[in-house]
Amino acid sequence: MKLSIFRRVLLVSLVLAALVACAPQATAPSTPNETPIPSVTPEPRVAPNVWLLGTNVGGQTAAALKTTVAAQKLPPRDITLSIGAASIPITISAVSIDTTATVADIMASTTGITVTPVLRIDAAAITSQLGLIQQELAATGGVTLVDTDARYAARFVGSVTPTFDIPGAERLIIDAIEQNQTTVTIPVSAPAGAMPVSTEELNAAVAQMAERWQGIVGIYVLNLDTNEVVASLNENTVFSGASVMKVPILIHAYANVGSFNDKQVAWMRRMIIDSDNIAANRMLATSMNGEGTESAYQGAQDMNEMFKALGLEHTYQNLPYEARDYLIGTLNYTIKGGPKEEGTPPFTDADPMLRTTPREMATVFHALYQCSQSDGPLRALYPETLTADRCTEMLMLMRENADYTRMMRGLPDDVVVSHKSGWIEDMQADVGIVTTAAQQHYLMAIYVYRPIGADGAYLTDPVASDAISGFARLIHSAFVPGAP
Repeated sequence: MKLSIFRRVLLVSLVLAALVACAPQATAPSTPNETPIPSVTPEPRVAPNVWLLGTNVGGQTAAALKTTVAAQKLPPRDITLSIGAASIPITISAVSIDTTATVADIMASTTGITVTPVLRIDAAAITSQLGLIQQELAATGGVTLVDTDARYAARFVGSVTPTFDIPGAERLIIDAIEQNQTTVTIPVSAPAGAMPVSTEELNAAVAQMAERWQGIVGIYVLNLDTNEVVASLNENTVFSGASVMKVPILIHAYANVGSFNDKQVAWMRRMIIDSDNIAANRMLATSMNGEGTESAYQGAQDMNEMFKALGLEHTYQNLPYEARDYLIGTLNYTIKGGPKEEGTPPFTDADPMLRTTPREMATVFHALYQCSQSDGPLRALYPETLTADRCTEMLMLMRENADYTRMMRGLPDDVVVSHKSGWIEDMQADVGIVTTAAQQHYLMAIYVYRPIGADGAYLTDPVASDAISGFARLIHSAFVPGAP
């Protein structure tokens, strides 16, 4: 069939239109310099009305704030250090602001806040400053021996150099700076029980004073805090035991008797407080669960065994007090006494029946002190009866000693002393445990002997007590120097 020209043209047009519709569409070329426009985020700023060291930094950007903070200068800190009795003003310039940490705190703060800057403290500079202070204190302190025309008045005087722990003091100062404090108390430290006077100085002073005594002086001083012998003179010379021996009698009674009745307590109090001889004999008998002079004699023999167990060679009591005539003259006891010269020279005319040395009697007192601390040889020898509480009970009784004319006369009122004195015609002594106001603990045994004169004159209390109190004062001043 033949199509008309019109139909053929129409068909071709339709085909061409279909071809155009199916062909891919071309995209217009992009402009070479054209970029997408991002969304805009505002730069972080400090909240309004935020203050730093009197400056309003509100609204500042982090960059501007960093500049502001870095420009802040801290003034030097004036701090007063209290070190012992010294009051020392110092200036601390080793403090600056930690810019990074402070900026971070400010950026995180809220409206209307006053921000405290984070500090950077140069600890090494503070340590150096404290070291100089320590040196200055050492240069200004010092203890010297002061002697006078008085025979037994020598003593140590001066100020004790306060020492302190520098790292600990540094920490306290840094804390004070951070808390904006202006005063710091630095604890004074020292080795426990340390004496500000050397043992050489004390021994020289003791020997010098002893030269003024017309006879023999025996001294033994033990620092109970350090267990160090700090002074000794003729410590192994044998002296008469006298009434100082009543402390061993007390210990021996406690070691052998579990509890005391009222009558026995009264005896022991008279023995220690008033130095009553008959009461001492009754306590010797009590220790043997008996009565009378013969039981007291047995108690003395048993106490001598205690001395041997303690390792004492020249300490013994072979007779009760005032019992020679009865036991030897009436009962015909054969009782052997010590030799005329016993122990280490120089020799005294010691009672052959009742003897000790300064060192050995100090050993007895030391054992009692150790027992009060749950330690020592007495606790080991008598674990059932000599408990810490019972040994403390004995020390407390010895504090009530009524003798204030010898050792106690040379000591200040702020000390606590457990002591026992003794006196006979040619010898006097006082042995005691001293606790100072600063809680130092030491033991001193002081013995003085002078031969009876050709005229039969005895060693009087004023003469002997003057010397004993003088030595006590000198020894105490080595632990606690007095004011000039």
